[in-house]
Amino acid sequence: MNSPNRSHVASSFTLIKGAMVEETYAVFAVWDFALSKRENLDRLRRDNFIGARATTWLRDVAKVLNRRFDPNARDRPLALLAKSGCPIDEWKPLLLWHITRDEFLLRDFLLNCLFPTFVSGTYCIRTEDLNVHLQSIGKRGGPPNTPGARRP
Repeated sequence: MNSPNRSHVASSFTLIKGAMVEETYAVFAVWDFALSKRENLDRLRRDNFIGARATTWLRDVAKVLNRRFDPNARDRPLALLAKSGCPIDEWKPLLLWHITRDEFLLRDFLLNCLFPTFVSGTYCIRTEDLNVHLQSIGKRGGPPNTPGARRP
């Protein structure tokens, strides 16, 4: 079950949930490549081997991992590194790179707002600046500035 290409989907759901570094590492460390993605995520929800304190958080972790990753295919190297015990501090930047592939809002913000702002010598971004950036997202391949608008 391959994940659809979400590189132009502007969804705040997964961004709001954050990077989920520890949770993703824990899930990938026990990923069973003989099982499908759905079966692995069902096992996560059933066994809660990440120690989620609430079933809603466990559900959200599974949902985010389902949207972000395909550990049996294109994200297999990331899962293999976690399974082999790669130190999480070394693994984390790789995870973040994988996340930016399909998280349009994060990738767009990093490339077109944060990095240019930093290079120009500014180390603080105001809310107003971010609002201007988000208003122009359609010019960079994002969906139109309509609430709930998404590209397929």
